[in-house]
Amino acid sequence: MNKLTFRSQFGVAFLLVLLLSVVCSIAVWGASTYYIFTNEKVVRPANYYEKQIPEIAEYALGLKEALLTPAARTALEKRIPAAGIQYQVLDAQGKFRYGTMDKSYISSKEELLSKLNTNERVNGKIVLFYPVTDAQGGLAGVFVLRYDLSLVTSNADQPMATFLLIVTNLAAPFVFIMLFTFLFARRLGTRLKPPVSRLTDGARRIQQGDLDFTLADVGGSKELAELASAFEEMRRALHDSLTAQWNMEQHRRDMVAAITHDLRTPLTIIQGHVDNLLEGAAQRPDRLPRYLRTIQGNTERAARLLDELTTISDIERPDFTLSPAASNPLPFFERKRDDYKLLCESKQVALLLDTDGLLPDQPLRIDFLRLEQIMDNLMANSLRFTPEGGEIRWRIGYRDGRLHFEVEDTGRGFSVNDLAHLFEQFYQGDTSRSEEKGHAGLGLYIVKKLAEKHGGDVAAFNRPEGGARICVTLKEMASA
Repeated sequence: MNKLTFRSQFGVAFLLVLLLSVVCSIAVWGASTYYIFTNEKVVRPANYYEKQIPEIAEYALGLKEALLTPAARTALEKRIPAAGIQYQVLDAQGKFRYGTMDKSYISSKEELLSKLNTNERVNGKIVLFYPVTDAQGGLAGVFVLRYDLSLVTSNADQPMATFLLIVTNLAAPFVFIMLFTFLFARRLGTRLKPPVSRLTDGARRIQQGDLDFTLADVGGSKELAELASAFEEMRRALHDSLTAQWNMEQHRRDMVAAITHDLRTPLTIIQGHVDNLLEGAAQRPDRLPRYLRTIQGNTERAARLLDELTTISDIERPDFTLSPAASNPLPFFERKRDDYKLLCESKQVALLLDTDGLLPDQPLRIDFLRLEQIMDNLMANSLRFTPEGGEIRWRIGYRDGRLHFEVEDTGRGFSVNDLAHLFEQFYQGDTSRSEEKGHAGLGLYIVKKLAEKHGGDVAAFNRPEGGARICVTLKEMASA
């Protein structure tokens, strides 16, 4: 029943009410009939007087022509119950002799002969015509009996018992219909109340901000199950939305805390060196160049952090779009190689660029400005962890409509914890790499986001021979 619709449940309940009411009413009628026929002293059956007709007729006809004399009347009426049977005696010509019926049902001798040994129903009563014979067997007259085949007539002397019996039998179907309607309505209400209560309680809990519950397997009916399913989807969506909102708020707080921490360090260093210069620059002029270089480095560090935050803010905006342009990538990569060589030489790191897999004259439609940001962040990360005398190798190729490039270095590689969190915001490496600070942990996060915006991806590995390896794939963008 729980899987049926309200309409189907009401239909089934209605049919069961009718069926059970008919069955119980028939049972009551059958019991009443049986009771009447087995307890005639209490309530007589409708054919109570009809069953006496044969005995009365046998007595009356046994008198033969003597029945026509008024002297036979007294003895005859003792045998005929006046409450339920009326009679009259007619001669052979159809003339009335005596009886309890004033109306004669025979008007001529011809009609008399046609009605002998017949019966007819007149005004709901049954009239019987018996021939009365003389000693020679000739027709001497007619004996007429009239009775009513009715329960009321059979119990005229006890009207209250008859009334109660009739009313009980007539009212039985309606009583059973009301009874079973009440029982099925109560049962239906009992089945529907728990799911409705659960839905009401769920709505109240949502109003109070409590979403830690479920509305699975509510039941009751198909409509309630569908409503509960929709309600559960809404609750889950609200729960996910609030969780995401909480996570965003927590992320915002973490980001503000991280920015504050990362900006405080260079600004504190700058402030300290500026104070030293203001207080003792005249006494120790030899420290001036070193202090200025420190101030310059930390100023650049703070500016780089702000640039990275600006980039992240741009990328995560809903209306952020790339600006692709078709161009030959080889000159771009050669220019970037020359820029990176200067950085690598300052740290005594070798830089190798391998573009064998990229056709020199094949233009690509990519956002080269964002590609430059990706490469700058990858190179900064490699330079940070590649020791002096080490090597950084770039491999660039193009196949299947995608630009592939890998960055390998001969540094210490990534730890297990690094590989799990490397591309998260503000991740600055585990304790084994913590001495290499000076960055906010946003570079690889920017790489990941820009790669995804290009329809590509990024992955990090450790080289078997030692060192880190990062692979980036960018999908060439279609023309506008």
